[in-house]
Amino acid sequence: MLHHIDDYRLLFDHNPLPMWVFDTESLRFLMVNSSALKLYGYSREEFLQMTIKDIRPGSELPGLLRMTSSMRDDLNYAGEWMHLKKDKTPIYVEIVSHLLPSSEESDRRLVVVHDITARKLAEQQLAEVERYAQSILNNIVEVVFSFNEKMEVIYMSPQCEAIVGFKPKDFYQDKYLWFNLVHPEDRAYFEKTLPKIKVSSEQFQIEYRIKTSAGEEKWLITRCTAQLDSLGKMVRIDGSANDITQRKKVEEKLRFANFSIERASEAFLWTRPDGRIIRVNRAACSMLGYSEKELLQLKLADLVQGYAEDAWQSHWGQLEALKSLEFETSVLTKKGQVQPVELHLNYFRFEHHSYSFTSIRQIAERKQAEAEKARLTEEMAKQNEHLRQFAYIVSHNLKAPVANILGLTSLYNRQDAADPVNALLMPKLERTIHLLDSTINDLNDILTVKSKAALELESVNLEQVFSDVKESVVGQLRKHSVKIAADFTSGATVLGVKGYIHSIFLNLMTNAIKYQSPGRNLEIHINTVFSNGFLCFQIQDNGLGIDLRKQGSKIFGLYRRFHPQIEGKGLGLYMIKTQAETMGGWVDVESEVEKGSTFKVFFQVPPKND
Repeated sequence: MLHHIDDYRLLFDHNPLPMWVFDTESLRFLMVNSSALKLYGYSREEFLQMTIKDIRPGSELPGLLRMTSSMRDDLNYAGEWMHLKKDKTPIYVEIVSHLLPSSEESDRRLVVVHDITARKLAEQQLAEVERYAQSILNNIVEVVFSFNEKMEVIYMSPQCEAIVGFKPKDFYQDKYLWFNLVHPEDRAYFEKTLPKIKVSSEQFQIEYRIKTSAGEEKWLITRCTAQLDSLGKMVRIDGSANDITQRKKVEEKLRFANFSIERASEAFLWTRPDGRIIRVNRAACSMLGYSEKELLQLKLADLVQGYAEDAWQSHWGQLEALKSLEFETSVLTKKGQVQPVELHLNYFRFEHHSYSFTSIRQIAERKQAEAEKARLTEEMAKQNEHLRQFAYIVSHNLKAPVANILGLTSLYNRQDAADPVNALLMPKLERTIHLLDSTINDLNDILTVKSKAALELESVNLEQVFSDVKESVVGQLRKHSVKIAADFTSGATVLGVKGYIHSIFLNLMTNAIKYQSPGRNLEIHINTVFSNGFLCFQIQDNGLGIDLRKQGSKIFGLYRRFHPQIEGKGLGLYMIKTQAETMGGWVDVESEVEKGSTFKVFFQVPPKND
C-alpha cells in the first residue's frame, strides 16, 4: 500500500501539468507540484502558507467563492480563469478538479491547471485584428466582397446597403443577387469578362451599371482578383466595388463640354500665367493655321502682333485683379497673315493653379464695317461741306449779281430808249452778266468733277504730266526767271485721271508763280516720296506763304483768297482738293509767311503685280 502511495506522489510531483491539492473548507493549499511552482513563481513553503484565493485577482473572487460553496461533481470542469503569478503577472488557465477520497479532517480536491495564456493572447490579438479590420471595412466607402468557387457570396461588407440598397444578409440568402443587379445592357460585357477573371491571379477592373433596390441606376467600378490553388483552379474571388455614378456624370458633362468646345466656331485656348498655351480647340488651329502640337509649343505673345513679354505680364496682373479682360488686337497666322481679333481673357483657378481661358473672335468684317461707316461718315461730312459751299455760292456769288441785274433793269427807261441813263446802265449790266456767267461756269466745273467720282482710274505717269504742264507755262517761267528742279526717282506711276492730275499740277504751278515773293527770285522744287502705301507729289516754293494759324481751316474752301492784292477767284485750291479726293487721295499743305509753301498731293499706286 505504501508502495502505491509513493508511486502516486512521484506521479504528482513530476507531472508536466501544474497541479495542487487544496482543502475545500479553508481553501488552503495542501500539496503543490513542481510544475505549479515553476508556473506561479512561488516556493513550496510560500505556496503552503496561501489559499487558492491568493493567486486570483479581486475581480475573480466572487466567482471562486460561488463555485467552492456550491455542489460539484467529483470530476468538475471549472472553466477558464485568470490567475496571478508571484510578480502579479496575469495568466489565463483552464481548471479541472477532482474530489479526493475523504479524510478524517476535511474534504480535499485535486486541481489540474492548463496554462492557456498564449492561446488567450493570440485570441485577443486576433480579435483586435478582426476589430481593426472590421473598423476599416465599416469606414471605407467601397463594398468589399468575396465569392466562392461557385460564385456564391461568402462575404459582403455593410457598405452594400448604402450603395445598392440591400443588406449583407440579403446577399447571403440570395447568393447570386449581386449578378442579378447588373444592368441588362451591361450584363453581356460582365459575363464576357468573368471567365477571364477566374483563370488569372491578376487584378481586373471593370465598370458597369447596376439597378439598386429602389430601381435607381448607378455606375460601379469593381476591382477583383481570383485566388487560385496549386492547379490554377479558382477557389475564391476577393474584390471591392465603388460607386462612381457622380464621376460618370462629371465625365459625361466634361465630354459634352469638350465636344461643344471642339466644334465651336469661335477659337478658344488655355494658357498658364507665363503665357504658355496648354490647350486649344479646332477653331483656333483653323484660324491660326497651326496644328495643335505646334500651338502647344508657343506662348500667346508669339501669336499676338506686337505683343511683348512684358505686355503679357502686365495683362496677367490686371487679369488676376479683374478676373476678366477684353481688348482688340491683331494675331499673326502661321502664313504671316495679320488678322484683326477681339481677345477675351478669363481668369480661373483649378487644383491650386492659375490659368486663363481665352477666346479669339475674328473682327475683320466688323472692322471693315466700321471703316465703311467711317468712310460714309467722312463722305457725308464732305457732302455737307459741299452743300455749305454751294449755299454760300447761291447766297453770295449768285444772289448778288442777280440782285444787281434786277436793280439795273428796274432803272432802265423802257419808255425812252434814248434816255442817257440807259446808256450808263448797259455797261454795268453787261459786267454783271459776265460775272454771273463766270460763277455758273465755276459751278459747272465743280459739278463735272463731282459727277465723275466713280470714274475708273488708270495708270498715269506723273513725270510726263508735269512735263506737259511745264511746257504750257514755259513763257511765265522765263518771264519771271523761275528756277525749277524736279526729281521723280522715288516713283512716278499712280492711279488717277490724267486730266485731273494735269489740272492739279497746272493750278499748283500757276499759284506758285502768281504768289511769288517780290523780294526774291522764285524757286520751285518738285519730288515724289512713298508714304503709307501712297505716292506723295510734293511741290515746294519760296513765295509769299500763308498764315496757317489764321487761315488753315479755310485754305481749301471755295472762293477763299489769302492775298487780296493779287487777282484771283479763290477756286484753284478747292478744285485741287476736290479732284485729289475724287481719285482716292488727299492734299496737305505746309506754309509759313514770307518763307513759302509746300503742297503735298497723295495718289493711289497700282498693285505690285500690275
